[in-house]
Amino acid sequence: MRSHTVLISLLIACGSNDKAPIDAASDAPPDALVDADLGMPTGTHHHYVIDRQNVPANNTQARMYGLDLNGDQTVDNQLGMVLATFSGMGFNTQTSATTSVDTGRTILLADLQATDLTTATHAGFTIYFGQNPQPAPCTGPSDTVCRHHLTGTGTFDVAASPHDAALRGDLVNGTFTAGPGHLSIQLAMFAASSPVRIDLIGARVRLTNITGTSIGTGVLAGAVTQSDLNTKIIPALQQSMVPVIARDCTMLASPPACGCANGSQGENLLGLLDTSPKDCAVTVSEIQNNALFQSLLAPDVTIDGQMALSLGIGITATGATFTP
Repeated sequence: MRSHTVLISLLIACGSNDKAPIDAASDAPPDALVDADLGMPTGTHHHYVIDRQNVPANNTQARMYGLDLNGDQTVDNQLGMVLATFSGMGFNTQTSATTSVDTGRTILLADLQATDLTTATHAGFTIYFGQNPQPAPCTGPSDTVCRHHLTGTGTFDVAASPHDAALRGDLVNGTFTAGPGHLSIQLAMFAASSPVRIDLIGARVRLTNITGTSIGTGVLAGAVTQSDLNTKIIPALQQSMVPVIARDCTMLASPPACGCANGSQGENLLGLLDTSPKDCAVTVSEIQNNALFQSLLAPDVTIDGQMALSLGIGITATGATFTP
């Protein structure tokens, strides 16, 4: 019972939606955000491959990796806070994302078009999904480090989709701020082998420490639609629970106890979510219909008249060769 209470307390703490005011070091002031009437991007196309995705591990990082999506001068990253809570519960969201990038399951190619990388107007940024990396990410099954395609000289093919229109913005003193717009990303939140495509609306980007061959720090942020939440993110969450329950509960044919180790993650998950009927399993519908999860995953921003759930992640990138 105590561990179950701890689990609920962690989730409730995440669900408090504690938004901090935007700090000058963590977001651009509203008047620096891009207006929709900027002209088309001009200048040289600089190509990169994202070599690290930073998933929030606590609420401080969730604010660090978020941006103001709706102009209310607060950082929006509610889904990032939920992921941080799951990280605290032992779901290795950062490990999954890192492994997926390192092994080439997640390949995001970045295109920054600008006349100068310090000060420029009418710049643009977009992301493509990459494939067929050369060199191969790993030398073989025994290679546990991989990342051979992320040394700055890798070449890639661009997948047929998505091809989002570039987010438009300016470079001011070496910081690029762009958006809003649409931006599709991949993120392996719960399993390295299964990155999820997320089509962000109201997307914004902030990049700093930019050179022609690297992006030192960056934030990709936007809002997740209810459709993507129900058809992509919650199913991925449910699938990540299956091995945890199987590990901790050895009598899955014997509800309601299910043979779970006392105080284990599996026991906590079943106690919280296995409700109708009690069958020693958690289904997508049980997560969707759980009042606590409905609160945690409730839309927190309105983008183009549509309620959505905010998400932001940190990135770094290195040079890459590809043809859009």
